[in-house]
Amino acid sequence: MKAKKQDRGLRELFRSKLENAEIIPDVQVSTKLMRKLARKEFIRFNAARFNIYYLGAIMVAGITAALILFSESADNEKRVPLRTPEEIDKYESSVKTNLPDSPSPKQKTDTSNKNIFVSDENKPVIEKKIVTDRETDQNINPEKNNYVQPSVVIDSFTEKRLFANSSLVNNKLQVRLNPDELLFESSVTKGCMPLKVQFINKLTDYDSCQWTFGDGGSSVNKNPEWIFDVEGEYKVILKVFGPNGLLATSSVMVTVYPKPSSRFEFFPSKAVLPDDEISFQNYSAEAVKFFWNFGDGSTSELFEPVHRYSKFGNYNIRLVVYSEYGCSDSIAVLNAFSGSEYFIEFPNAFIPNQNGPSDGSYSSKSDESAQVFHPAFSGVSDYQLKIFSKLGVLLFESRDINTGWDGYFKGQLSNPGVYIWKVRGAFINGEPFIKMGDVTLIKN
Repeated sequence: MKAKKQDRGLRELFRSKLENAEIIPDVQVSTKLMRKLARKEFIRFNAARFNIYYLGAIMVAGITAALILFSESADNEKRVPLRTPEEIDKYESSVKTNLPDSPSPKQKTDTSNKNIFVSDENKPVIEKKIVTDRETDQNINPEKNNYVQPSVVIDSFTEKRLFANSSLVNNKLQVRLNPDELLFESSVTKGCMPLKVQFINKLTDYDSCQWTFGDGGSSVNKNPEWIFDVEGEYKVILKVFGPNGLLATSSVMVTVYPKPSSRFEFFPSKAVLPDDEISFQNYSAEAVKFFWNFGDGSTSELFEPVHRYSKFGNYNIRLVVYSEYGCSDSIAVLNAFSGSEYFIEFPNAFIPNQNGPSDGSYSSKSDESAQVFHPAFSGVSDYQLKIFSKLGVLLFESRDINTGWDGYFKGQLSNPGVYIWKVRGAFINGEPFIKMGDVTLIKN
């Protein structure tokens, strides 16, 4: 106790003597003091300085990131990527080579319809089966029943996961026996309007489907038929839906070409054949190729041909035009020269002269009173007229077109009533004619 008091006294003595003294420590002492002070500052939390708490947070974040990267790397190593068409062919070829002729009882393969179920992490659980010739043929083409193919080991997929990881950009299936096959077929993809297209949906197991044809039309039928009646390019899209929504989509472009227009005229419009030369004027549109058929066995591919007929006839003229895309249109003029300026026509009644028969000659004066039955004509070169009673009795005949029937038979005026006339002959251009009609005899 006494020693403690003495020690305390010495301390007080030194404190009083040295409290105003300046002591400068050497370099080693100063360095040790600064290190000790830095360690204390590092351990104590200070928001403005880097300390142990900041270091701990950085270490935790780094360890977490490393664990995540390691986990993803392990998953990628285990993940089985989808096979490309080349890998599928190589795989099936190797399986066919190594396939035993017949499995032993211990290796008996389950032939029931088992599938590969693909999880969301894209990890397939593969169950293989031996597919017989008939089963393989039905999977590839159900419509062919006589197709024979050696038994092979293939991977089977459920329809629900049929389109897993499919490329919507390429619109191709990647897990089919034929990975490059589209979801549907179209009868044509290019053609002239109106273009009729038949679409065939090649899938069978799905809930519903929807077609859009690019022109505002749509359909929910499995195999729709559509007519594109306006030129243009149309994107036809098929969407297939399952229990969980959209399974896959596929599209194709349909191009519809415009149709040309065929039109023409010929001059003179009332031509005299074979004297006149016929000129054709072409008013067709959107056409680059032309084919003329003049109806007499002659043809031409000129734009505006000139043609001369060797004889008179009722010719049918046709023009067929083609566009640069091969689209065509045609127009025909039937009996093109029936409007010839040569003609022969007869009246339907006349009033005989009561004063007695005449020689049948007529003039403008007799025509005013319609006393002689005769034709109006132009260009007649050959002529024969016959008049019959209703019983078929020949009452009058003339080969002179300037001589008509005055209504008398053997010097006696015929009874009023209806009589039959028949004329035959030819025009000066060689065109023949035969006509028949009736005329009413009226008593004044």
